[in-house]
Amino acid sequence: MSVLPIGLTRVSTLMQSELTSQNIDSTQSQLLKVENELSTGQAITVPSDNPSAASMIMQLNQTLNTQQTYNDTINTTSAQLAQTDSGLGNLTTLLQQAQQIASADVGSDVTQTQRESDIAVVQSLYNQSLSIANQQLNGQYLFGGATGNSQPFVESNGVVQFTGTATTLQNTVDDGISVSLQANGAQTFGSLSSGINGSADISPALTAQTRLSDVGGAAGDGIQPGSIVVSNGIVTKSVDLSSASSVGDVVNLINQAAVGGITASITGQGLTLSGAVGDNITVTGTTAQDLGIATPATGEGAGISDVGSSLNPRVTLLSPISTLRNGAGIDNSGLTITNGQFSKTITWPPGGTVQDMLNAINGAGLGVQAQINAAGTGINILNASQGTSLSVGENGGTTAAELGIQSMDAATPLDQLNNGAGVKTAGGTTPDFQITASDGTTFQVSVSAATTVQNVINEINTAAGPKITASLATTGSGIVLTDSSGGSGPFTVSELNASSAAVDLGLTTAASGNTITGADVGAPTSTGIFGNLQALMNALQTGNQQAITAAGGNLQTDTSRVIEVRGQTGAVEQELTNRQTDLSQQKTATQSLVSQLQNVDMTQAITQFQTLQTALEASLQTAAQSLQTSLLDFIA
Repeated sequence: MSVLPIGLTRVSTLMQSELTSQNIDSTQSQLLKVENELSTGQAITVPSDNPSAASMIMQLNQTLNTQQTYNDTINTTSAQLAQTDSGLGNLTTLLQQAQQIASADVGSDVTQTQRESDIAVVQSLYNQSLSIANQQLNGQYLFGGATGNSQPFVESNGVVQFTGTATTLQNTVDDGISVSLQANGAQTFGSLSSGINGSADISPALTAQTRLSDVGGAAGDGIQPGSIVVSNGIVTKSVDLSSASSVGDVVNLINQAAVGGITASITGQGLTLSGAVGDNITVTGTTAQDLGIATPATGEGAGISDVGSSLNPRVTLLSPISTLRNGAGIDNSGLTITNGQFSKTITWPPGGTVQDMLNAINGAGLGVQAQINAAGTGINILNASQGTSLSVGENGGTTAAELGIQSMDAATPLDQLNNGAGVKTAGGTTPDFQITASDGTTFQVSVSAATTVQNVINEINTAAGPKITASLATTGSGIVLTDSSGGSGPFTVSELNASSAAVDLGLTTAASGNTITGADVGAPTSTGIFGNLQALMNALQTGNQQAITAAGGNLQTDTSRVIEVRGQTGAVEQELTNRQTDLSQQKTATQSLVSQLQNVDMTQAITQFQTLQTALEASLQTAAQSLQTSLLDFIA
């Protein structure tokens, strides 16, 4: 740094003083700045020191704070996943022990005393598994899902019910990247893995009020908002449909465009464009394809009428029940739902929505979860209670059948009954069971050729009618036999020829008056870890070797599923480790850049300090000498 000269020749004393003072002040100001840099180690102490660098430092510090937040989140998530991984490892060991017991207790040389001793061991495995299922870390249930603050697995009357959610909580670990900090409790423990999937398509009718977001579109990919080009062969216009939110909006916008005499309307489940005689309608554009009204790209047109394909309206929570089944609606009689030892009649308000229906089912306290299926075409009822059978039947009407959720309906295949065990018959034309009417008349029935419940009903009516008639229950679910013989004797069904068909069809229940109401053998029994452990204990208690083997097989399935979930958890842990390494490298690079911008080059600062000191001393010496002169010095 150079020393500024003080030109004081032939100037007044006042001007000499002012120039000298300004020079010394400037040097002292620069010296003070360097002293601050040396004492703080920072090149920028206030933004005005270097505005552009200060702005960049602020941005970099914000980046460092974000990186630190992500790093803290990763640490928290990793700790929870590590705890989850440990729990899954312990659960795998418990299930493997249960399988070993099941394998060891099958055989004629195993005494009932040994089996009963093993029941206590399985009960301990059951209790430990339940403890793992409800394990917490920092007040958060590891397997609870979105309801992580509530106990997810609740035991009542020997049945474990899953009250959590299959949706897991997510943590953001980097820009735009989120990972689950939980394992899916429903998947891990086999909850919500069984139930009744609606077999009926109850898609609602397409109306002007149908929201575009609630339709699948002609191609099943929804509706992409945009413009369509409509022409009658003479007039061509682009119609902007981006503001449309409902099907009625689409119709109105097309009609308001007034392309010749073309008008749009809702026809069935789609749209139709109609014109006058001589019109040659063409409609093009991606949105037109989604709406199912696009005509061939060759420009050949659709004549005076363009009938669109179905828009595939979906079932939503807001769908009025009256619009379901393409406008036919659903019978309002309600349902009879039985889950284990609990049974209730479920009804909902007339004129309600699908949300009202689901609320009525889910709020009944039966341990089930009703929901719209993924395709948006029907509803499913899942069993959240492990080890119980779920029966869904009628309440005097046709509600369950119309919803496609009757656990045993006319179309139910026989091989699906009894949890997939089916119906065992004598084979050929050999009678499977005998019906004895109250007047003493007997009827022998073969169901070997039957493949559905309706086939069985037809076989019974053919063999025993009109004295005995078979039908589906109008209350509950199952086959009902009605005796019209008018006798006073017993009304019974008995097995024949070593066939278990009568039992497998649920027809061996005791008669009530002239009616035998068969059991619902189509009701699926939920499995899962707790249900299977309970089934193993029950099988050990009765000594049923076939049931012991079945329980052991189901526990093997559970073990494989838990191992799979643990693998998924481990993969997320590895991803977090890699991401933390990347964040560490990014943080180091950011800190280095901040340091370059903010930290002082000590060597340069010391050199500058020494230069300024020298300059200040020189200025002071020069000022001292010049201010001692007088006018006489210049005259001499």
